[in-house]
Amino acid sequence: MTDHLGRRIEHLMSRYPVDESSRHTAWARTTALSELVRILRTNEPTDVGVETLEAQLRLAAIITRDCDGDLEDAAAHHDRLASDITAVQPDADPWSPVRNAARAHRMAAAICRGDHSDLRLFASPRKDGIDRTPALRLPSAEG
Repeated sequence: MTDHLGRRIEHLMSRYPVDESSRHTAWARTTALSELVRILRTNEPTDVGVETLEAQLRLAAIITRDCDGDLEDAAAHHDRLASDITAVQPDADPWSPVRNAARAHRMAAAICRGDHSDLRLFASPRKDGIDRTPALRLPSAEG
């Protein structure tokens, strides 16, 4: 059986040389994370939160790639966006669109700063049992 999601991630990661200080690598990984989030959909009303997370991760990837400056500058943009979005509805339900929009930008900021914990979590075997972590070309886990 062909792993189409794994192939999409591999294609994203092959577009540019992997460089931990590159906006293009952070873009590819953030875009890949949006693909990985998609498998959380359950066709339930809570999917609006998952759909928002996925869409905002795609937006965050573009912001990262097109940011003037280095990855810390991109991370700072994401931090501000997450803060501003959270301020719109600070007591929102955890799976609400507002919370997930802010979460997406916090996740993107983490990727920009070299924190790959969200990537490892979502790439690890989930519903389909496939580990897609190698496709992300992450540095060795610390520890």
